[in-house]
Amino acid sequence: MENINNFINSIAAGDNVTAKEELEELLSSKAFDALQYRKQEIASTLFGGEQEEEYSEEEIESEE
Repeated sequence: MENINNFINSIAAGDNVTAKEELEELLSSKAFDALQYRKQEIASTLFGGEQEEEYSEEEIESEE
């Protein structure tokens, strides 16, 4: 929220350089949050919400 206020204040003050930096930071933060959410969504779908089981070499050889 502070970044939004800084962005607006920078525009109001005519400080375009700072406004641009604040906007880039806001957009970067939003993109990172969306990416993290999407990663979790894909992992949940990929593994069906369950953790992958680990097998020892002996268990794998006995199944063959």
